[in-house]
Amino acid sequence: MRIIYNTSYIINDTIEQEWLSFMKEDYLPLLRNYRLCNDIIFSKVSIDQPEGKTYSLQMVFESPEQQQYFLHHCLAELEEKVIRNFTGQYVCFSSLLTEI
Repeated sequence: MRIIYNTSYIINDTIEQEWLSFMKEDYLPLLRNYRLCNDIIFSKVSIDQPEGKTYSLQMVFESPEQQQYFLHHCLAELEEKVIRNFTGQYVCFSSLLTEI
């Protein structure tokens, strides 16, 4: 059973390229360095919202223990990086999914 932690981001159109660079050069490498995810899927949602461009980041964990460790020991550092760089220019929400 794989556990997927999905975060959807809606970002302001004016920061799209800057945000993508940040995600690719800073956020995703830091996430990979934790070595907790078995897979990381970063994608653009095909249908944008009126508020901006929509992206999805899915982190795949093989066990609840990996996912819980990530939530309690790593997520705050990642979220702080996004907040520090893009306050007021995005909204996001997260979902916990279980592969069937």
